[in-house]
Amino acid sequence: MQKIILSIALILSIAFAVSLDRVPQNPEWWRFADHRSWLGVPNFGDVFSNLPFVIVGFVGLQLLFRLPDDGGKAFEFSWEKAAPTTFFTGVFLAGFGSAWFHLNPDNARLVWDRLPMTWAFMGIFCQLISDRISARAGYLLVFPVAGLGLFSVIAWYWTELHGAGDLRLYFWIQFAPMLAIPAILLLFPVRYTYGKAYWGVLLCYALAKTLEHFDTAVFQTVGFISGHSLKHLFAAGSAWIIFNMLAHRQPIYSAYETKGRKFYKMF
Repeated sequence: MQKIILSIALILSIAFAVSLDRVPQNPEWWRFADHRSWLGVPNFGDVFSNLPFVIVGFVGLQLLFRLPDDGGKAFEFSWEKAAPTTFFTGVFLAGFGSAWFHLNPDNARLVWDRLPMTWAFMGIFCQLISDRISARAGYLLVFPVAGLGLFSVIAWYWTELHGAGDLRLYFWIQFAPMLAIPAILLLFPVRYTYGKAYWGVLLCYALAKTLEHFDTAVFQTVGFISGHSLKHLFAAGSAWIIFNMLAHRQPIYSAYETKGRKFYKMF
């Protein structure tokens, strides 16, 4: 029943995205609040605030490479590493792509900001599928859906170059998984400890998007940092929550008895 509910929600989200009119890139979107330069770096706040992505992505990949290949406490099966490896690779590259974009914002540079972000979105979504729904499904889906994420960015830029920019697929790639995550968390059982960490990821992501929206208001209120720069920090914080979860979690087993003998069953 849970899978049926999730499938219906997925179909409805696709239908909603298709029903929308074409969504071009708003040329006002990158009129960010903080234009201050420092040490010869333009837009220093928005550029430098991407450093946490590089750090968290690097330590996340380092953690995954250190874990044993024959399974371990963080993963029941070694191939479950594929989704978080995709995620942390995207986070690591997003630090460079976003910094490059914020040095001189335009559509061409925005491509290099969005490509690794979609790679990371799809990685964390498939990790959650693996953790809650099916380990094998999460593994089999990660590269096709990550590829779809990359295609959504390329398709948007191609349409922009031809005067008919359309962000619908990119928006669906970004927001549909985020909306699906709470449904998956509520409908499906946990396989590992620290399962509640995903709620922290959602909270950080929601705060990041809110700060992005109120970029100018935050900068005018705080004075020394903009909402967009804080968005980078909170988004990197959500990646840190995933790193901390993987560093400490263990499989959850339930004991049951059959004919007087005790067995352990994975949830």
